[in-house]
Amino acid sequence: MDAAARQVVLPLAQYDELRAKARTTPEPAPPPPAPFAIESDDLEIVAEPASARIVQTLLVRVLDAGWQAIPAGEAGSFVGADLGGLEGRIAEGPGGSVLQVRGQGEHRVRLESAVAVARDETATRPVWRFSLRLPPAAVARGTLQLAASLAGTVDEAVLGAGGLLLGARQGASWSFAARPGQQLEVRLSGRAVLPERARLPLRFDATTATSALLSRTRLGVHGWVVVRVAQGRLTELRLRLPAGFTVETVSPRMAGWRVDGGILVVTPLDPVEETLGLAVELTAPPRDTFAAPLLLPEGAARTTVLARADVQGDALLRAADLASARPPDSVELAPVAADPTVRKGKPYLLVGDPARPPRWQAEWSERTEVLAAQVDGLWVELAAGEAGRAGYQLWAEVRNRATTQLVIALPPGFELTAASRDGVPLAPGLGPDQSLAVPLLSRESPQLVHVAGVVPFTLPRADGQLAVPLPALSAPAARIRVRLLLPGGRSYALADGTRAADAEMPPRPAAAVTNVPPPAAGDLAGQMLLRPAEAPVFDAAAPSPAPAGWVVVAASWSALSSNPAPLVLRVADRKERSPWF
Repeated sequence: MDAAARQVVLPLAQYDELRAKARTTPEPAPPPPAPFAIESDDLEIVAEPASARIVQTLLVRVLDAGWQAIPAGEAGSFVGADLGGLEGRIAEGPGGSVLQVRGQGEHRVRLESAVAVARDETATRPVWRFSLRLPPAAVARGTLQLAASLAGTVDEAVLGAGGLLLGARQGASWSFAARPGQQLEVRLSGRAVLPERARLPLRFDATTATSALLSRTRLGVHGWVVVRVAQGRLTELRLRLPAGFTVETVSPRMAGWRVDGGILVVTPLDPVEETLGLAVELTAPPRDTFAAPLLLPEGAARTTVLARADVQGDALLRAADLASARPPDSVELAPVAADPTVRKGKPYLLVGDPARPPRWQAEWSERTEVLAAQVDGLWVELAAGEAGRAGYQLWAEVRNRATTQLVIALPPGFELTAASRDGVPLAPGLGPDQSLAVPLLSRESPQLVHVAGVVPFTLPRADGQLAVPLPALSAPAARIRVRLLLPGGRSYALADGTRAADAEMPPRPAAAVTNVPPPAAGDLAGQMLLRPAEAPVFDAAAPSPAPAGWVVVAASWSALSSNPAPLVLRVADRKERSPWF
């Protein structure tokens, strides 16, 4: 084929049209991924007593050609700005200050501002605080520097959760890193200074409470001392000890303590400017007659002295002479509530004159039956209703030396429902007089006997007396505690007001809590009574909870009796009566 056959001949107008169609249109430039970016924020903070000067250098990259609103954070009041070639100004936006600028490219923006510094006047050491919110830069870092007016006063600087100090203090400055876009809190602390009150001469009040516990082997005293400093600083507390007693422990941990000529000298870890609570344990040989052992602080402007005594074992402790003692009021008893090791027992007495403290006399029983077994404590609980029957429970803490059983004579008509020893169920024997015989272990350590059942019990229809029967035991009970759950609508008062006490629960052996299998699917009563979904364990020997609207009456006294008399209450009807006009 020749060359002429390979040629294509077109008119000029058609050639120009094809040539125009062959030209490609260039793609438009893609938009930037973000209109702007703050690459870094370098801060210089100079703190003064009333304000802090803040200089921020922002490395800003503007990618869009239009106007941009760049967040500038919150750093107080701006006093100067260098926008680094950007066209625009600083304005207030809904979330703080913003840079309203225009101009593509990379710019170094310098912002200068001042933020107020707050002084904490209530602190024992001078404290200055201020805060600022940083712009959302990729990196935020800087230096915190103290002005000359603070350099010799501030000891340390602390940054909040929005910042972190880098390294130790360098002269009068610290380096730090911060979280961009977050609040940066700065706290400067100075050297500790004494408040005006602490520079005055020492003056303090004190409350001392002593609990004496007498046994056959020793007389122990738990002392609780509360010191309230009104002015000055307490660097040393001197307590006059009762004669013949030895200091065993002092708590909480102190810098040191010593006994010097009958004076306990206690040195706190730090001088006390407010309140000091102190527990002291003392011991002495046993004595049948003793005066209330007192801990008396020296130098106190006013001292409230409280004392009480109790006995452990087969003895009856009575007050031989109350002397200057009287019952305290709630205000005088308030400091005792802070004692973390407070022991329940007899109520405290307020000693008006420490030179005339109350005296107690212990009467010990030497009968062979007590030597064979003794009941340290007897707890009786009666829960009565209006139906003529009452739930009746007793707990006896027994120490056995030479017997095999504890015989319990319960009120007439008693029907046994449960019995246990140290939480283990057992079947007591039945004596000829319908008394229960509970087998005991041969051991000196206490063992807890529990018996529960129901008894006939009728409440008076009107005003009158109510006698609560108590069980008779084959061994005398040193102390008896009674808890009564009685229906409302009446008022109840103990005939012997000296027996009134707080409701003290019996001790609980570890084996008393046993697993209870869940009731069957159709056992509605079992599901409601045991509540397995709420209480996976059931304590068969636990004291009864007080129903809503019921009245709880509690009594406690030293008995040393194997056949205590019934507890008598005065009952008054509290039904409303319509007044006549």
